[in-house]
Amino acid sequence: MKKFSKRKKDKQPKKKSIRTRFILMFTSLVFIPIIIVSLVLYIRMDQAVTRRVLREQQEATSRIVNLMEEASDEAGNSINALTALEEIGQVSSLEETAQLDQLLEIVQSASQYISDVFLFIPGETSLGTIEEGRLESVSSQWMDGALEADGEIFFSEPYADVVSGATTMAAAVVVEQEDGQTSFLGVQIDMESIATIIDESQIGETGYPFVITETGYWQFTRDTSLAGINVSDQDIFLEASENQGQIYNDFNERTFPIYYERVPEMNLIVYGAVTSDEMATERNTFIRSTSRVLLASMAGAVALSALVANYFVSITRLLRGALMGIQEGDLKMRITSFKKQKKRSSSKSRFHKKPKQSEIKEHGHELHQIGWSFNKAVSEFQAVVKDIQERAKSVDELANDLSEITEQTKHATEEVSETIQTIAHASGIQTQDTQETVKMMEELSGNVSLISSNMQEVGMHADETVLALGDNDRHMTLVNDTWNQTVSSFNHLKGDISNVDAKVQDVEKILKAIQDISEQTNLLALNASIEAARAGEAGRGFSVVAEEIRKLAEQSLASSEMITSIIRVIQKDSKGMVTTLDQVLKDSFRQTDSLKGVTKTNEAISLKIQELAKHIFSSLQLAATVEEEKEQVIKALDSIEASAEENASGTEQVSANAEEILASMEEFSSSIEQLKQLASELRRSTNQFS
Repeated sequence: MKKFSKRKKDKQPKKKSIRTRFILMFTSLVFIPIIIVSLVLYIRMDQAVTRRVLREQQEATSRIVNLMEEASDEAGNSINALTALEEIGQVSSLEETAQLDQLLEIVQSASQYISDVFLFIPGETSLGTIEEGRLESVSSQWMDGALEADGEIFFSEPYADVVSGATTMAAAVVVEQEDGQTSFLGVQIDMESIATIIDESQIGETGYPFVITETGYWQFTRDTSLAGINVSDQDIFLEASENQGQIYNDFNERTFPIYYERVPEMNLIVYGAVTSDEMATERNTFIRSTSRVLLASMAGAVALSALVANYFVSITRLLRGALMGIQEGDLKMRITSFKKQKKRSSSKSRFHKKPKQSEIKEHGHELHQIGWSFNKAVSEFQAVVKDIQERAKSVDELANDLSEITEQTKHATEEVSETIQTIAHASGIQTQDTQETVKMMEELSGNVSLISSNMQEVGMHADETVLALGDNDRHMTLVNDTWNQTVSSFNHLKGDISNVDAKVQDVEKILKAIQDISEQTNLLALNASIEAARAGEAGRGFSVVAEEIRKLAEQSLASSEMITSIIRVIQKDSKGMVTTLDQVLKDSFRQTDSLKGVTKTNEAISLKIQELAKHIFSSLQLAATVEEEKEQVIKALDSIEASAEENASGTEQVSANAEEILASMEEFSSSIEQLKQLASELRRSTNQFS
């Protein structure tokens, strides 16, 4: 038996603990704020580094710009001081130029950024610290610019000296000599010292300054691969359009703005920039420091949370032990202490069955208050269990009495239910008959409604026909009026043709007179010819005139005959037109009579349709009357049906209520039995508590 119980105990699942969750939660509460603070510090570090880099860019760029401005100012001041000397414009007339040459050397030695000073007359002579051959070789760098500067000082772009190879740039101005020759006074600026400063300048961890000329060539850069490259078409040159400012460019992958300043006197642009790796060192240092802090914080949080979790688990075990004692029926169990006991002492030493020896205080710390509340709750529960035990006996006796009353009520309810079911059956038959009558009345109503709908459609079509006939009458009236106007026009046309025929007859009379005149003229011309022939030579002229008159008479006769033939054709055509018009007038009279007949027919049809519409309207009124009477019949049947259904529903409801009462009585009887069982079980359950 002992082996079996031990095996059963081994098979029980391992109890879970919140120790791990508590450690994770406590560690997270410590770890998450540190991460948030680290992120905030990282953002501020990034902003601080950005501000520092921008400040160093501006300082380095401004420092180089100041150096270049000092060099340009020094070159300009030296040239202006030399141009003020009278000897500069009188070189060709000087017998001795050694003093002027020495003066140029003094200017060169007294200057910080000037490497050479020269006065150059092309093809003639040169003075200063630079040889004529060297001047000839580098004059192309500044000569044309100085000529175009129109008396102003011209600064060339940086170039390499042919002898020393050092980077330099010239500042030159045109000086007119007394004899009219053009000379050039200028200096060469030592850009190597400025380039050395540019190379030694450091911006942040990875940045440096560089210079681009106004024509777009890269100069003075630590990255020798960029020196001399033409960037006039690239953004780094095109976007630097102000005297100073900041631009973003692919030079550093747009991670930091690039600061620039112009040196207008020397036609140069000075840039200060850092590479895209500028933040790498700062970030790596910050990440290493943050990682150490996070690891140390996590270790401390885990250790502290483990101690707190162990203490919390010991308290939960103490409470669990007390609750297990109550579960086993020992209501005399009390918590006497939350202190951790030694391994040798039993865990039950922290519990006591006599509250008088308890170390728990009501007004102590939170754990004491929990223990005191637990002990008080157990005491109250003990009193409740005792009261339940006493009341369970009374419940058992009351359940037996209720069981007998339930059986008597059940028999009476069954008899009432049988009577109600008989009444419900008769009400159901009455309801069914009423429903069939209502259904037949609804079918009759549907047929009457269909007839009424058809009559309404016929009435609508009759109205439409009357309207169409009215439109037809109006159109026929318009046609009749138009036809009468046409007949009148034909009568006028016939009169006009008759007038034309009369005028043509008058023209015939005139043509007859013309023909008679032509014949008389022809005779007179013939007589004149005869008399002229008799006269001989004296009448020859008169004979010619008589011949011409005769020809004219013949032509007039021919024309009159032609007109006569045309007039006859016109008379023939006019007679045909008059005949046609007479026939058209006869047909028009017949057409007028036909139109009048059609109009009378339309009027008769309209009257018949109006009478039909009156009959349709009467039929619709009768159908409406039938519909109203049908509605009254249906309402009466609906009332009968509702009453029958209400009776049936009432009987069904009463029957259902009776059945529910029976069911309730059965459930009540079952509940009484359960109550008896619960009372017995309650007595058994409460008897296990001591």
